[in-house]
Amino acid sequence: MTKEMLRKTAAKIAVLGEQIRQHRPLVHCITNPIAIHDSANIVLAAGGRPIMAEHPQEVEEIVRTAQVLVLNLGNITDARMSSMKKAFQEALKNRVPTVLDLVGIQCSSLRLHYAKELLEIGSPTVLKGNMSEMRKLAGLSTYGTGVDAGERDRFSEENEKEILPAFYRLSEEYRSVLLVTGQEDLIIEGPHCYCLANGDAMLGTITGTGCMLGALCGTYLTEAAESRGQAVLAAAAVMGIAGELGAENSRGPGSFQIAFLDALYDLQEEEIRNRLRLREKSKQNFE
Repeated sequence: MTKEMLRKTAAKIAVLGEQIRQHRPLVHCITNPIAIHDSANIVLAAGGRPIMAEHPQEVEEIVRTAQVLVLNLGNITDARMSSMKKAFQEALKNRVPTVLDLVGIQCSSLRLHYAKELLEIGSPTVLKGNMSEMRKLAGLSTYGTGVDAGERDRFSEENEKEILPAFYRLSEEYRSVLLVTGQEDLIIEGPHCYCLANGDAMLGTITGTGCMLGALCGTYLTEAAESRGQAVLAAAAVMGIAGELGAENSRGPGSFQIAFLDALYDLQEEEIRNRLRLREKSKQNFE
């Protein structure tokens, strides 16, 4: 991308952040107890209002009042599966945007089958997962263990001709924006594939940062009037740049967690413009 395109993209990201702070959207997250606290805090830091309601008898009522619904498959339970299904159906009925975070579907057949069950009900606005999770959903081989992405699943020039056509098909099949996280994040919507290289290794030293990104993605999705893909890109860029700034102002995981949240809360357009590392790949090269 040219410097002018990067400048315009940074300006759009900053505008979205300001709109969130002005409108203070209600972000309904049904997530796991490991990440619930930090997911709520990142929504607050971005300017949104989190609600983490998950009781099966209340989620339908809650989601009707929310501006977005974020579903996270981490640390799954029967009760949360029931709640997420009810909330997802109600969100689709009321045209509430949705994020489905595919945590651990590469290591758990229960989660994989449940994710596919939700996708049979309807299409989420955003499908999010790491490279191993998204490869699993696309029917490709995976090498991840636990909820982490496998090193052999990592996106590269050597495997992009296998990966990108499969991911384009997923996006088209479910009519969803794909957010695929890794050392380089992929944002896929229609014919567009953006590769975002922002972030820092320190993000991997604290638990729940992937789940936090899902919540942040939902927050930015509430301002997606122009483009869902641009909103998802904005969330991923803000997360990555805040991670870089946090790493520069910390000594270890404890201080990083605080510095990261502070950086995200106070992120300025100039910092986005100076740090944004973004390129675009053409779908035509993979057809």
